[in-house]
Amino acid sequence: MKQNTVLALASLMIACFSIFVLSSSVHAEQQIVGVKVGDWMEYDIDVTGTGSLPPSHDVRWMRLDVLSVDGVAFSVNITVRYANETWGSSIWEYNFTEGKNGGWTIIPANLNPGDTFFDYSPLANVTVQREEQRVVLGASRVVTYGNDSLREIKEWDKATGVFIGSIEVKQDFTNTDGWYFDNLTMTIKATATNMWGRQIFGLEQSVFALVISGLVFGVVGLAFVLIIWQKNNISKLCSRYSLLSSRVIPAIIIVGIVVFAYMAIPSVCMSHGLRNAEVNMIMQSVWMSLILASFGFRKADKHFIHGFLMTVVVIATLVSFASVLMMWSPADSAHTTATYFSASNKIAEFIVHGVFSIPALIFGVWFIALWRPNGNAAFPDKSRRIVKLLLIMWTLSYLVGIVGYIFDYTTLFGVH
Repeated sequence: MKQNTVLALASLMIACFSIFVLSSSVHAEQQIVGVKVGDWMEYDIDVTGTGSLPPSHDVRWMRLDVLSVDGVAFSVNITVRYANETWGSSIWEYNFTEGKNGGWTIIPANLNPGDTFFDYSPLANVTVQREEQRVVLGASRVVTYGNDSLREIKEWDKATGVFIGSIEVKQDFTNTDGWYFDNLTMTIKATATNMWGRQIFGLEQSVFALVISGLVFGVVGLAFVLIIWQKNNISKLCSRYSLLSSRVIPAIIIVGIVVFAYMAIPSVCMSHGLRNAEVNMIMQSVWMSLILASFGFRKADKHFIHGFLMTVVVIATLVSFASVLMMWSPADSAHTTATYFSASNKIAEFIVHGVFSIPALIFGVWFIALWRPNGNAAFPDKSRRIVKLLLIMWTLSYLVGIVGYIFDYTTLFGVH
């Protein structure tokens, strides 16, 4: 009898242990972290209804940056822009085993309908309800859904577990800080990410922007070759006009090209969904190609066109740089830190880029001080060294920016 009892208890223990191991393995399979260091997602937030959010929660834009990953635990830098245009940031700690998922902002990856994930607040298992295939940020993705009493809809990208949108209703509700919510609806929508690329003509959006930059060099280079090829005919045409007219006409053309590039290209690119980094890279390609064209005109002894084109490009670059500085405020420091100083590679890019770009602008201003529109026989000799240093520094600055862009926004080097 005792022997049978012992065997029964042993069998029960083995069965319980087997169930525990099996359930633990299933649970472990569900705890897949789908993000990696460097991944980010940006969101726009729209608030409608009556009443108001507490100032500390009245957020209209948000960005998640994954800082570190260690098993099922990872940390994310959250950068936000409030309704009053101030910025803030904080680091959130995630741990799927402990149920820390940042208010469902990132959940275990590859969960299927019916699967659950643990939420430590309010100590409950949350069930994934359904999934569907749809286009998200320009790419076809599998999207999963869940909800509770506060979150009317929560959407996640299945492969990464990162939330891509939500609708949260706060009605006749008082939070733990005593703030009363009358009837508010918060709609959050993902607007940009580096976790996958939008497809344009079969290319990732970030790579497509590189192709556009290459086309810029091609167009400017072709125009330069045609001008040099037809320089004799152009000289004959200019000889029919006075010296003033022969300089005013190319000056108007140059100003028109630069103003068009400065005003139209960013607007068109942004309207087609390109991000700030992609637009900036295209514009830097425009300025670099025009700098090279200016240097080419110098080699062809067209010193007025060389000087005027170089001057206009340098001024346009300085205006762009000054406008960014003028719009910056101390409240933007959190956003600046997240953009340029969130990782060692970003800090290195920022420093190296500054080492080359600041001297390039200084040499550009020096060139403008030397150049005279009415012509100066001594100008080619006086400006020779300045032009070489300007070209070297500008080119190195541009190349550093391109390499940084490829590392940060594409997978061409095998990292992203």
